[in-house]
Amino acid sequence: MKSALQLKRVLVVEDDDCHAELIKRCFSGLSDQYVLTVTGTLRDALDRVSSRCFDIVLTDYMLPDGKGGELVQRSADIAPVVMMTSQGNEQVAVEAMKLGALDYVVKMPEVFEAMPRIIERALREWDLMVEHRLAGEALRHQTVRLENEIAVRKMAQETLRLSEEKFFKAFEMAPLIMAITTMEDGTFLEVNRKFLQLSGYSRHELLGRSSSELGWITAAAGSVILETMRREGQVSGLEVTLHAKDGRAIKSEYYGETISVDGQLRLLSIAQDVTARRKLEEQLRHSQKLEAVGLLAGGISHDFNNILTVIGGYCQMLKAELAPGQRAREMVQQIATASERAANLTRSLLAFSRKGEVRTSTVDLNEIVRRVEKFLQRIIGEDVTLDTSPGEEPLWAVVDSGQIEQVLMNLATNARDAMPRGGTFLVQTEIQEMDDGFVQLHGFGRPGRFALLTVSDSGVGMDEVTRSRIFDPFFTTKGAGQGTGLGLAIVYGIVSQHNGFVNVYSEPGVGTTFKIYLPMAQALAVAELDEDDPESAPGGSETILVAEDDPHVLEMVSSILRQHGYSVVTAVNGLQAVQMFREAAIDLVLIDIIMPVMNGKEASELIYRLQPHARILFTSGYTADIIRSRSDLDSSAELIMKPVSPFDLLRKVRTMLDRR
Repeated sequence: MKSALQLKRVLVVEDDDCHAELIKRCFSGLSDQYVLTVTGTLRDALDRVSSRCFDIVLTDYMLPDGKGGELVQRSADIAPVVMMTSQGNEQVAVEAMKLGALDYVVKMPEVFEAMPRIIERALREWDLMVEHRLAGEALRHQTVRLENEIAVRKMAQETLRLSEEKFFKAFEMAPLIMAITTMEDGTFLEVNRKFLQLSGYSRHELLGRSSSELGWITAAAGSVILETMRREGQVSGLEVTLHAKDGRAIKSEYYGETISVDGQLRLLSIAQDVTARRKLEEQLRHSQKLEAVGLLAGGISHDFNNILTVIGGYCQMLKAELAPGQRAREMVQQIATASERAANLTRSLLAFSRKGEVRTSTVDLNEIVRRVEKFLQRIIGEDVTLDTSPGEEPLWAVVDSGQIEQVLMNLATNARDAMPRGGTFLVQTEIQEMDDGFVQLHGFGRPGRFALLTVSDSGVGMDEVTRSRIFDPFFTTKGAGQGTGLGLAIVYGIVSQHNGFVNVYSEPGVGTTFKIYLPMAQALAVAELDEDDPESAPGGSETILVAEDDPHVLEMVSSILRQHGYSVVTAVNGLQAVQMFREAAIDLVLIDIIMPVMNGKEASELIYRLQPHARILFTSGYTADIIRSRSDLDSSAELIMKPVSPFDLLRKVRTMLDRR
């Protein structure tokens, strides 16, 4: 159990007793993590904040004796503040953020339920802000120290030769990139050890040659530095890309100052390597984009999965009623196939945002390539030649087949747009052994055996700047309304969630090659599954209670169960489900987890009190993280995720009814 020192202290400023009670209730099960203090006035809140005894402030916008904005302004440098309001108002939100609030939320039931996550997100953002602030202060202090050091050494050079010797000793041993050049054309007169180490040049190669001549900096950057020196007398914190002898790009912050050496005016250049820091900042921005897409995908998954459950279910029912060979049966099958592809796309979005579960099995990647070959040809068009070269031997990997198919289709779409006048699209598979040498040479991967999926096109290709951003969410080179910018980002997310790697080779006018590395499976066999035919699924005569708030899903599931002999009792929320369970002899409860009035988890607890050995099968179209946040479902609970095929549903129902 956490000590009091580890508790997160939350000051809740809310004059509405009902809202204050709702907020306290959402933290009722988290007493070992949070301690809440509630006040209803601005004056009392300001007094409490000034004591600096709170980690975060959650305040209403309108208070009896003032506005929450004053509290935000007074607290901005003390603790993070989250603003609440009863109505969504962009003007209020903008005002709150300008004053320094970290977040702005509208008082709604779902927002109150999510308050612990909102608090945690605000605390994380606050920690990042504090960290960046400290880093900025440290850099400013470092800059001041450097300027002071340069000034002191400049005075020493002008007076004593001994001071010059001390300067050059410090210059040589400094942990920063340092050089002394002429003012006119930037010819190197002296460089320090750090310069030689990072640039890859020898001292002999550098002295007497200019930085632009060697390509150390671009001519444009050199002109900016010299112009700034002439105008302001110094350069401070200029973003410059330095180019090493082997072609490496070194992101740096440049500082320049004039010094006197042997009576001559020279330029002292100091550069700090910030490549690693920029990479971390880029990773942070990337993770924030992933979080945004994850929230979007998680929000639509429930309704979308309900819709797909209905479409797929009725397709299977219609297919069972139509004789083989009928045109209508083939059309229904096409609808069912499209529904399954839509379900795979939803799962791909969730996998990309790391909010969904990957349904993996041991499969042969060569079979996946052969299976989607016709789809790929339709995507790329008739003017593009499709060349698939799957290996002769099975290439076993533990993957989600639907998501790997989505990867291939997204890459095919990308290739089609890169070949407006036709070309060649190649897909091939092989085994790739990675060792320490491979990892060191390529800069990614880990030792082991990988299934390598290579996808190439002969299209327009990409330059280095475009290639570095293609996996960013929402990045696209297409015009407005012609692309979402998510296709390749989804590819990256799926491969990453499969613990794989993806690398891209591309040159303008030559084409693009994607190399996807997926871990090889240990097992070299895979079970064959029967076709999902609801007519062949087992039925029964038991009574099943179906609790589902979506009327279309409720009707479809009930119809399937009745067609297979079951008696069905229905309910549209958890409270009604409990009432129906009391009134009828129920053999199995099929209940949605997230429902109005009373959710499935709460209803199941009441049902277990009535009958401890009741059989309960939960269903949900929400993502796993939303299920965990809105219902504390036991890990041992039986759960079937939407969209679910009639065959899978009937088989699961029969399995649970036959369980002793």
